[in-house]
Amino acid sequence: MMMPCVHPANMLARAGRIAALAVCAAGTGWAQAQAQPPTAQPLQPMIDQAQPGQTIRVPAGLYAGPVIVNKPLELIGQPGAVIDGAGRGDVVVIEAPDVTFRGFTIRATGDSLDRENTGISATAPRARIEDNILEDVLFGVYLKEAPHTIVRNNTIGGKDLDIARRGDGIRVWSSPDCLIQGNRVHHSRDVVMWFSPRVRVVGNHIRHGRYGLHFMYSDDNVLENNRLEDNAVGAFLMYSRRLTLRSNTFLRNRGTSGYGLGLKDVDGLEAQDNRFIANRVGIYLDNSPASVDVTQTFKRNLLAYNDIGIAFMPSVRRNAFSDNVLLGNFEQVAVLGSGTLIDNDFTPAGRGNFWSDYAGYDQDGDGVGDLPYQAQSLFESLMDREPKLRLFLMSPAQQAVELAARAAPMIRPQPKVTDTRPLMRPPTLAAPSAGQPASGWALAKASLAMLGAGAALMGLGAWPTRLFRRAATRPAVHSPRTDAMTSSSTPSVPVLIVRDLSKRFGRFVALDGVSFEVRRGEALALWGANGAGKTTAIRCVLGLLRYRGSISVAGCDAARHGKEARRQIGYVPQELAFQHEWRVRETLTFHAQIKRAPLARVDQVLAEVGLTAHAAKRVGTLSGGMKQRLALAAALLADPALLVLDEITSSLDAGARRDFLALLMGLRASGRTILFTSHRWEEVQALASRVLVLDRGCVRACCDPAELTQTLGLRTRLRLRIEGERLDEAVDHLRQHGLSARRNGSGVYVEVPPDAKAQPIHALGAASIRVLDFDLEDIPPNGRAKKADPGPNTSRC
Repeated sequence: MMMPCVHPANMLARAGRIAALAVCAAGTGWAQAQAQPPTAQPLQPMIDQAQPGQTIRVPAGLYAGPVIVNKPLELIGQPGAVIDGAGRGDVVVIEAPDVTFRGFTIRATGDSLDRENTGISATAPRARIEDNILEDVLFGVYLKEAPHTIVRNNTIGGKDLDIARRGDGIRVWSSPDCLIQGNRVHHSRDVVMWFSPRVRVVGNHIRHGRYGLHFMYSDDNVLENNRLEDNAVGAFLMYSRRLTLRSNTFLRNRGTSGYGLGLKDVDGLEAQDNRFIANRVGIYLDNSPASVDVTQTFKRNLLAYNDIGIAFMPSVRRNAFSDNVLLGNFEQVAVLGSGTLIDNDFTPAGRGNFWSDYAGYDQDGDGVGDLPYQAQSLFESLMDREPKLRLFLMSPAQQAVELAARAAPMIRPQPKVTDTRPLMRPPTLAAPSAGQPASGWALAKASLAMLGAGAALMGLGAWPTRLFRRAATRPAVHSPRTDAMTSSSTPSVPVLIVRDLSKRFGRFVALDGVSFEVRRGEALALWGANGAGKTTAIRCVLGLLRYRGSISVAGCDAARHGKEARRQIGYVPQELAFQHEWRVRETLTFHAQIKRAPLARVDQVLAEVGLTAHAAKRVGTLSGGMKQRLALAAALLADPALLVLDEITSSLDAGARRDFLALLMGLRASGRTILFTSHRWEEVQALASRVLVLDRGCVRACCDPAELTQTLGLRTRLRLRIEGERLDEAVDHLRQHGLSARRNGSGVYVEVPPDAKAQPIHALGAASIRVLDFDLEDIPPNGRAKKADPGPNTSRC
């Protein structure tokens, strides 16, 4: 039977009158009395006098802790009801079952870790702790043998202490079947579950802690729609079984360990539709699963822009990964320590994953790569064994190691993982469940979109959602400087002028006094071997590297007016990063807004690149060639004076490459100015009006493609796979036809001019020697580069 509600106003009236009389007796004015800190009133007498089952509505005011609730009650704090512990001990202790405690501000616990001073502790079942604000607390909410308790919609802020001296924001000890939902926890140590099975942790936002979530010996728990942000570790799950992780966001967890998700001796985990973004390590596995008869599944998770996507200890076995997206991680997979990773399945039931660095193709159009994906990098393998080598990531040292591995296959490491059916398109991630916070989902979508080519070129550093709101409210801006630059792009004035460009990485000289020009309507190709300086030159032009010398884009000095210069550049990178859930028109509208381009340009560039009929499609449904057209459309939105293209056909199949090249030739014919790199000589011949040959950071030549073929003696190398018993016969036959041929393992290397690729195959066919397979590569000019003499070609470049 529900007892009547007891309002404590009458209980407090006398205390209020006595306080007022004391103020008057002291002879002070009303304003002076108001300036004094309020005196905490006792709340415990109300609780002691109430009957079990009553509801106590506590009005606004300052109340003294500690408060002990030792009978079933419903305590509801009105706005402004504050319980202050005065920095001593616990503040609220719930000792009875079936207590509801809602709507209070709790503050100022003691700071003793030995005594575990706590804002709200519960030691009995079925408590409801909801809608409270806890400030300056050592431990926030502590459940001790309090099963079936609900902790919901509380805001918990820890003390200003070193992280090792903080208590846990929420601690659940030996309390099964609890619900931890919708809480906001910051600057605490952990949110931790000990010996607490069947707990649901849903929709919480935990940031600036040690372990956002920490499980120890807690089975059958569910983690769903939580956002774990800027912690040392997002979630560290240990010694627990049958855990479900669904639709959580692990963002920028970059402490000493820096795991988004860490697993230690966990059995039977199911993780799907989670987002691991910008952590040091997305997922870390140590002895998980621990049981030999258990397999764990990871499905439809996004691992994007982490230092390491997935890190394994070498002994880890029996994990299955399918339909995951590994996008733009510095290292997709790492094996930490010595040993070989075995018995982990990246193609369960014939379904693989999407890898942003996959270099294969999909000839039959079934959405699955025709070649396996292999995580195989000598430098990565060295880093896994010696983490200090990460200092040299993205440096010439890394490039040199990888070049050595490609040149000498015998030192190439075994693949860390192999995905036999890699996906060509990222699968669709599930949105957050109805009624749950969607902020992490929105951030994941926006971060993927903003990390696309247009945003990178604009040099935008703020988070995408904020930029989208800001850009959407701004009109297109055309400054006098920008208008002057545009008008200066006339046939008589070069669009791009590079003079004495030099760049060093330590002792390594990447560029040494490089000079060239690109005039309006020209297409200049940068050509050379790996390490020649092509990518470094592109990055200098884009403003991504500091350099010596000068760069002018459309009449604007790039060093002094970088933003204005970059606005004149449309950049299409080799690796694309679009949000696959967005539609084509939606994607271009977004890019138009952040570039301040008129929205009318969206339809214009759709038509220009041949995507008008695909404007309503989701980006994830587009083919590789169509996505490349979308990237080109985004680059064209601001009508740039210069298009910069970096190996943009390298991941396309033959048909898509041919169509895209035709599109670029049409853009050049319409007057577009293009600077590009390509490792395919046939593309250079078709598109380039001139070729700038770089060798070890120096200009070796600058001329038209036909002249370059003859002058430098460019060659194409074919590797032919021949039936084993006829290898020597094939080499002899090719040499008899005047070709340079030699054996290489199970194949034959033969070098020919770029326009004579079919000659060795026809020669062998005439001798009935069957060619089983072949691949080819163009060989840039060899030999030490010398600075070109200042003749007509060089000065024009």
